This record gives sequence, C-alpha cells and structure tokens, in this order.
Amino acid sequence: MERLEADVCVVGAGFAGLAAARELAHAGRDVVVLEARDRVGGRVWNREMPDGTVVSAGGTWLGKGQDRMFQLCRELGMEVYPQYEQGEQVLRLNGINHRYRGLIPKIGPVAVASLGLAFMRLNQMARRLPADAPWQARGARRLDARTLGEWISQPHNVPSDKARALLTSAMSLLFCADPAEVSLLGALVLARGGGSFNYYTDSRKTETHLVDGGAPELARRIAERLGEAVHLSSPVRQITYNGTDVQVHSDALTVRARRVIVATPPVLAGRIAFDPPLPPDHSHLRQRLAPGAIIRVLTTYPEPFWREQHLSGQTLAPQSPVTVTIDQTPRSGRPGVLSSYAFGPGAVQLGRLEPKERRDVWLNALAERFGPQAHTPSGYLETDWSAEPWSLGGMVGYFPTGVLTNYGPALRRPVGRIHWASTETATLMHGLMEGAVRSGERAAGEVLAAL
Repeated sequence: MERLEADVCVVGAGFAGLAAARELAHAGRDVVVLEARDRVGGRVWNREMPDGTVVSAGGTWLGKGQDRMFQLCRELGMEVYPQYEQGEQVLRLNGINHRYRGLIPKIGPVAVASLGLAFMRLNQMARRLPADAPWQARGARRLDARTLGEWISQPHNVPSDKARALLTSAMSLLFCADPAEVSLLGALVLARGGGSFNYYTDSRKTETHLVDGGAPELARRIAERLGEAVHLSSPVRQITYNGTDVQVHSDALTVRARRVIVATPPVLAGRIAFDPPLPPDHSHLRQRLAPGAIIRVLTTYPEPFWREQHLSGQTLAPQSPVTVTIDQTPRSGRPGVLSSYAFGPGAVQLGRLEPKERRDVWLNALAERFGPQAHTPSGYLETDWSAEPWSLGGMVGYFPTGVLTNYGPALRRPVGRIHWASTETATLMHGLMEGAVRSGERAAGEVLAAL
C-alpha cells in the first residue's frame, strides 16, 4: 500500500474539504485529500441525462448572502445566471391548482395570518440562540425536548389547518425529514444561520442564481488546482492519532500527517474507526446527526413549455409525495429542465416502489400541475440520495431531540489533532454549499493556528 506524508490530510472532497485544502495550500502547507467517491463534489453532482444534457443533481443554487460561493465562482472563472422567476407559482391543495405570485399563496386571510405569525414566533426564538453555542441558550433543554412537528401541530402556534399543512411541508423540505423527527432547537439552528426561516423558505433569497456549467464544475476546478493532492476512490476506514501525528488509512493508501480535517457528512465520520476511540460526546453526536431522505428527479423537454403557460416552474403540493418543483433550465433556454423532489417519508415510500411504478407516480404528479406535456419528457433522471453510500441521505443532517443539549459542544471541537468540517458544523448558512465552504475555511484556520 502506498504511503504518503503531509502537513495535513483532508478526508472528503466535497465543498467543505476542498475549501479547507485550498486554504491550506494557499498558506504553503502540504496537503493530501482523500475522497471515497470516484469524483469530487460530495453532495453536489453533475449527471448526464439520456439526451446528453448535463444537469446538477445535488446542491445547485446560490442565493443572497452566499458571498464565499460567489467569490469562488469569480476566482475560478465560473459565470452565474439568474434563476427564472417570471410567471406564477402553483400551490396544489385538495386536488385544485392555485396560481399566485409572491411568497405567500392565496390561501385565505386566516391561513396567511397564521403562517406569518408562526414564522414570526419561530424567528424570534431563533434570534435568541448564540450562533456558536445554541445549547447554551436560555431554555435550550426545553426547546430540545420538543420536536418541530409538535410545535407546528399546536393550534395556538399555528391556528389554521392550511397554514399547518404548508408549514409542515416547508419544514420537511428543509430537513428532508418529517418535522416530528426534528428537534425544535435543532430546527432553530438552521434559521439562526440564515437570519430567519424566511430566508430558507423564500426561493427569491436562497435560489437567485445558478452556476453556468453547474456548481459541481466549481468543485472540479478547485480540485484541479490542488492537482495530485486529491486522491479519488480512497474511502477512509481508520484514523490513528497520538500527541505527535495522525495516520489516516484508506483503501488505497495511508497518509501520515501532523493534523487531519474530517470533512464528511457527520454520519459518515461516525463510521470511521478511531484509535484511540473518540470521546463519547463526539461518538454519540456523529451517530445521531442523521441525514433525511430525498429523491430528486430531473426531467427534460424540448422547450420549457410551462413558461408559455405563464408559470415560473415553481410548485408546492403538500399532499403529494412529489412535493416541490422548480425550473432548472440552462442559461441557453433549451432544453427545458424541471427539477422535482420528494422529501422525508414521501421519499421513503416512493423508494419502495419498482422503478417503472415510481416513474409513473412521479410523472402523474407533474402532469397534475403542468398538464399532459409534463407526462412525456424527453429525458428522465432519478437520484435517490439515500441510496448513495457516501451520502446516505439528504443535503444536510438534522438534529433529533436531545442531541444538541447533550452532545452539541462536540460539533466543532477538535479532538487532539482531529478537526471537523461540514455544512452541519457551519454557524452561518448552515445546510447550504456556502455553509460547507465556510466550515472548511474555519477548520483550515484552526489547523494553521495549531501548526
């Protein structure tokens, strides 16, 4: 087995790991990056449709406040273009399509007021959290003992049935899980990192631009500049550490380094064997910070026909297993690309179906919102992120009840010469590609200070 030596070994070549390695290399440090997949990007992934169209099947959009991602695009020569937002959105409720413009659908004054009140109350709680230590917030244990779903279900928090259905659907989207599985405190951490829940639920803030060529191409260009430092198809199985160095053992090679940054989804970090074992709070945290379920389907059409219907392509159907759609047409305007999603329990249920049956259910759901043209795409591409062995689920891990208050301090705290990065560890833009980059740069800063 090949053996290498470096100042720092980075485990994982998603945006967190690549950002960390880039910072360290710029500081003149010798870096080795080990990636389990046969590609870089982690939870971002460019895939090819049957008709040859290349589409982003993971993290895709950039938005307001995501300064590091926009800066990286400029530095690496990647252009961005605005998300298509013209036309009306569709809310499908009780078998009826409701067309609307703006953030809030026309669901009646009581439901709109209930939704606004719920967001206001959630945002007020989120603002009270210390960004870097939410487990120290006043009443943290009380918040961590309740689920987000329990809070939403109580009529004095969300008085309208329609508002509860919409809020539940929106939160299922954010966490790729039933809100009944998500700690209320853990949910508030997400809102704290973006300023409010309104940031994450408003596509006009989080999904303002796409990267021409796809966000995964940005990851590829970062890796290209790191050159031979990046080793693919090298899943890390064991990390041995002591007071002087670390040894990182992968299927392909062993790296001896002064420090290591583990930049994988926490659930995968929890599967690495550490010698000596991690402290109990670190071990338990990484076992419990689970990713939710998400299936994403990209369908292509000769033209984005929905635009001719004066539709933006954005839809929400809380009662459908295919909850959300959004226009992902390339800058050229052709072909038309529609991105659609199933989250949480809906994704799990659809995942049990045979592929043909799942496709039929999926296309029927699109046709209900866009008409019969949606039922006959020229290309259909399905990505079940739960079936990806080096992701095991959605775009971000969520905190179940009790996890933050019992194990939260281990989220970013180094263990000897081991440091941690991932979008789950970010204090700003938690859960986004931006959060991943910021977490990698923070971990690199820790390492450089220690070295």
